[in-house]
Amino acid sequence: MNTSVNIFRSLWKRAALLCALNLLVAFGTAQAQSCTGCSGSQAQSPSQDQNGNQNQENKEEKKQKKKKKKDKGSADDLSAPAAFSESVAHDVLQQLADGLEGHSERLMLSAFDDNKMDGYLNFEDQIEAFFQHYDSFRVHFRIDQATTEGDKGVVLVDIQMEEIPRSTNAQPVRKNDQMRFEMERGKKGWKIVDLRPRNFFS
Repeated sequence: MNTSVNIFRSLWKRAALLCALNLLVAFGTAQAQSCTGCSGSQAQSPSQDQNGNQNQENKEEKKQKKKKKKDKGSADDLSAPAAFSESVAHDVLQQLADGLEGHSERLMLSAFDDNKMDGYLNFEDQIEAFFQHYDSFRVHFRIDQATTEGDKGVVLVDIQMEEIPRSTNAQPVRKNDQMRFEMERGKKGWKIVDLRPRNFFS
């Protein structure tokens, strides 16, 4: 009986020792994995910081580009002559004529200063309807007189225009009139700020 007890105790001690060893091995493995994870996390941090810095730099660069573009658009057109002349008036009127003959509403309206022209929005609607009604235009103009009144340039123009309706059965409309244009120099150069009669383009 004593022999059986001794054998049992011996087996129990060995089992306890094995359990203890297994626990130590498991604990050591867990510690190693934890350290490896820490190392990986630490190794990624510089990369993440670098990416973050790069993204920040890209954002700043885009802001600077937008600012430069905005400043460029709001800057004065230094190429535009400071003094009004018949040549200046001719260039502005030619832009208007090119917009009509090219059937480009946008090009025609670019000859006008939408900030300084009274009733510009109504005039813009009038030109939109004008372009919708007619398929094409032929324009001829001659400057009769170009003078200055303060900061404005005033031009008297003999203008002839042929309007081709969109309707196939309609006859061309021919107009001939003397118009008065007022022009001012702004941020985008010389632009038309008033014209009479306005219904000529209708």
